[in-house]
Amino acid sequence: MTRSARPYAAGAENARPFDGLDVETPVAGFYRMALRSGAAPVGIRIWFGPPLDPVIGEEMDRGHRWQAAANGEPIDLEQVWPRCAREAIDGREYRFLTERAAWARENAPTSPHANPTRRIDPMTAPPPF
Repeated sequence: MTRSARPYAAGAENARPFDGLDVETPVAGFYRMALRSGAAPVGIRIWFGPPLDPVIGEEMDRGHRWQAAANGEPIDLEQVWPRCAREAIDGREYRFLTERAAWARENAPTSPHANPTRRIDPMTAPPPF
């Protein structure tokens, strides 16, 4: 058996371009994901801007950086990116998820939406709302 004289990379210029996601660079926007397997979904917001003060929540006079929030609470960007990128949502859906979690923390503390890091137990969880 003889080897073909055709170069291995022949035709590479006709190959279709890669349309995938660059995981090194976050994409600003809104996403939905579960923070752990079997947990209720949360709204994730990713943006590039000045950091927020952890005590009072106002913008600090610091260099801009990539940041993330889960249901309105700051979360480490590496904990959610790029896993959250598979399900993008709009701002309205993000606000719904955030408000539902805030309502659950105050009015239904045993609800899976009150603590998104806890698995949903179908035997004790209240009906979905």
